[in-house]
Amino acid sequence: MDFALPSSCNPVELFYCGTMPEGMAFRQIIGHRTLLDLTARALVRDSLPPSLLFVGPEGVGKRLVAQSIAQAMNCLSPRIGSGSDTVAIDGCGTCSVCNRIDRGGFPDFIVVKPTETGSRNIESETGSIKIDQLRPVLDQAGYRPFEARRRVVVIDQAERMAAPAQSAFLKNLEEPPTSTQFILVTSRPDMLLVTVRSRCPQLRFGFLTVDEIVDVLRRNKGLEERVSRAAAATSGGSIGQAIKIATGEFSTSRDAALEFLDAVSSARDVRGKVTCAKAFVTVKGKRRTPAADRQELRSRLESMSALLRDIEAITTDSSIPLANADISQKIRKIAVKFGGGRSRRGFSIVHQAIASVDQNGSSKVVADWVASRL
Repeated sequence: MDFALPSSCNPVELFYCGTMPEGMAFRQIIGHRTLLDLTARALVRDSLPPSLLFVGPEGVGKRLVAQSIAQAMNCLSPRIGSGSDTVAIDGCGTCSVCNRIDRGGFPDFIVVKPTETGSRNIESETGSIKIDQLRPVLDQAGYRPFEARRRVVVIDQAERMAAPAQSAFLKNLEEPPTSTQFILVTSRPDMLLVTVRSRCPQLRFGFLTVDEIVDVLRRNKGLEERVSRAAAATSGGSIGQAIKIATGEFSTSRDAALEFLDAVSSARDVRGKVTCAKAFVTVKGKRRTPAADRQELRSRLESMSALLRDIEAITTDSSIPLANADISQKIRKIAVKFGGGRSRRGFSIVHQAIASVDQNGSSKVVADWVASRL
């Protein structure tokens, strides 16, 4: 296949910085350029595979790259690159098509997802993508686009397609329509049918480093160094998560993790530790879904991981700057009770817990396990 990556190519790391600007384009995506260059060359040669699978962590720019492909395909005045610092083709970012794709108002750019956002999105209220939700999109895919050169259908959080929906989509993969480009976006490719994965060339996205995230937050959001570093350290390598943390959307996560570590460090026995876990997984407010609870628990565990790293730095007199320097006094009080060996063990335990959450483990069971092991 013309689109195959060279064997020496590292997994791609594509990242977009900050709130999406008007007219998103390839050139505004920051990171490893190899895959972008390869994708642009395939667009110029008209050799892009009809179905692609974007795989990687949440919040690292997979959906934005899919949108940029739609703009490059259908831009009224595409930019043709010729220099070493440009891609072969890119959307202009200013024409009516680029702007309508950007705003979600272009009829031939369709996003199918299980959550709310966007006027052109086809949404599910059940937390999964059902066959009835996907069928009209697949039926439409066989017809000519309304006005685009090529229709682009993005299936966001593709791992949440129900089994019948995946089976229906598989039929399209076996005989792909020439007028439609499919892009599946997922952080959990293991939840897709093997036959779906095998028919879609995979483009792998990686994490941002802490320093890269700090640079993005300072440059694009105008945040202070200490705030940016604390957000980056607890983001799990995701710029999307870092922005939410830095802007206060997840302000309760670090407080919850700090209170949990303080309580667990003072608990006298396992029963006392497990009692602490109940408060750690309790989220005040409206009724929440298990998926939302897992996401919140993951955020709190990421915060705990950064706090444990700081405790380790304090107990070993490390010169490494604290990620949570703004609350260093509170961390030092816990460090006195925790000790270095316990913090190192806790760091490993928390990362095992995050892996369990990512595998849809029960929030209560995971929190109880963490508390009993710390």
